[in-house]
Amino acid sequence: MDSIPRNTPALMARIDQIRNNMLKRFENLIELAAVDKTDRNTTALNQYQMQVETAALIRTSEDILTMTRQMQELWLFGQLKTLEQREDLQERIDSDAEDVAGLLTQLLTAESLMEASEDVKMEVEGA
Repeated sequence: MDSIPRNTPALMARIDQIRNNMLKRFENLIELAAVDKTDRNTTALNQYQMQVETAALIRTSEDILTMTRQMQELWLFGQLKTLEQREDLQERIDSDAEDVAGLLTQLLTAESLMEASEDVKMEVEGA
């Protein structure tokens, strides 16, 4: 199997390729299951074709398992670069988080000022 791609578009393309291959092999098996003739030669040919398609389906399944394992290894060792193109997104998320934190601080300050003014009103009314 080829070396695993390390960016999101290439990973998605590889996953799509494997998925399409699995679907094609499965569809071929389903088509072979519909028996038109039952003579010995046709049955032997169908059996052979089903063995070939089954072996290809198993090979494709092994490919996706291998790719999953390689992705896990790359992820564990920090070599998977799926966020490489998302640096601008991370900067925007950080600035939005800072804005939200600032608004929360203002809200808490305003609430504490309102509570303090209510305490002063109660003291004035009670005196």
